[in-house]
Parts: sequence; C-alpha cells; structure tokens
Amino acid sequence: MTESDILSSAVLPEDSALAEYRRVIELAGADLARPVADKPQPRNESERLVWIREEQNVELAYSGRAGHIRPVQCLDALLFAYQNARYSQIARPTEFIASILRKRVDGQTVLKLYFAAGGTMFPPKDFYGFDEIEQDLAAGWEFWTVLHNHTVQRNKGEPALGVPAPSTSDVDLLRNLAKEMGLQSAWVTNGFFTIEIPARAFKHYLGRH
Repeated sequence: MTESDILSSAVLPEDSALAEYRRVIELAGADLARPVADKPQPRNESERLVWIREEQNVELAYSGRAGHIRPVQCLDALLFAYQNARYSQIARPTEFIASILRKRVDGQTVLKLYFAAGGTMFPPKDFYGFDEIEQDLAAGWEFWTVLHNHTVQRNKGEPALGVPAPSTSDVDLLRNLAKEMGLQSAWVTNGFFTIEIPARAFKHYLGRH
C-alpha cells in the first residue's frame, strides 16, 4: 500500500487523544452519521433567517446531490487529531482550516499543507496562508482541497458531533477560493464523518446572504 493509498484508507492515526475523543462521543451515543444537537436560539429575525439557510445547506449535504458524506479517512482524521491534541475538542471545542495542495514530482503525488487554527472557536484569518498559496500555485501546485472541521456541539447537556456540511460562511469562502485560486474541492469533518464537495457543487449551497 502506498502513502497515498493509506491517506485515503479507513486506517486511523494511532493517537491517544483522538481515541479518547471518539470514546467520549460513542459513550454519549452521539456517533451518528446525521448528528443531533440542540437547536440554536436566534436573537433576532436576521439570525433566524441565517439559521434557515444553514438548515437548507445541511439538507442538501445529506441529499447526496452536492457532494457525498463518508466515514472519516486517514488524512482528515490525522488533521482533526492534530488540532484535538492541541485543544481537546471535548473540553475546548475549536475549528481549523487546512488548505491542501498537491503536485506530481518524479511520478509521485506530493501534498503540501497550510494549517490555520488557534485556541478560540474560529481560526484567525491572518494565518490562512492564502498569500503563500498563491505563490505555490504560480510554481505549479494545484489547490486540491480545503479541509475544515465542525467541532463538538451539545445535545441536552451531552456532547454531540458537529454536522459535516458547509455553513453559509464556509460557502462564501469556498466560492471565492474556487473563483480566484482554482480550489477543486472542500471537505468538512467532525472526526467521525466527512463530506467531500467538488467545486462545481459549491453553487448549490447557500451563502450568508
């Protein structure tokens, strides 16, 4: 089995923190392909309308018409585990965004990663690495995918998985990256399940407005 085969296989990293994360989720009965979590409580009409759009994106993701949801594989599990080791997704839920480039070198596919995350819920945009990625694209790399996680939620006081579907804010970013930088696909993971969305399907999802 080649390295690329391993990365796309069901083999999970031997990582004690990832194993503990999965154990806690499983004990809570929350290892569901379609997560169940507390409904958001919009503060005003504007927020209510945004959440309606969020729900429509989830429905589309699970319809299979704009990407497909699968069990987590080695590569997405590895990056999820990396952030989980830095900040426990059970104790301190956070999100990350990883840009993954690829290039053929001497007959082999080489990957290059830019990983943006921090100790707060959302990754700081100053560290997304898009300026550096533009230089890589000019040097012959291709913008294969963006991997983003939707972290732990709550369900009646118990942990629940984030939903593997793009949020309205995600959609706005992904469309821009596809248009400006040739992004080919996007993945959203919760450490158990991941959706893969080809760039041609971004148009079917709803953005923030």
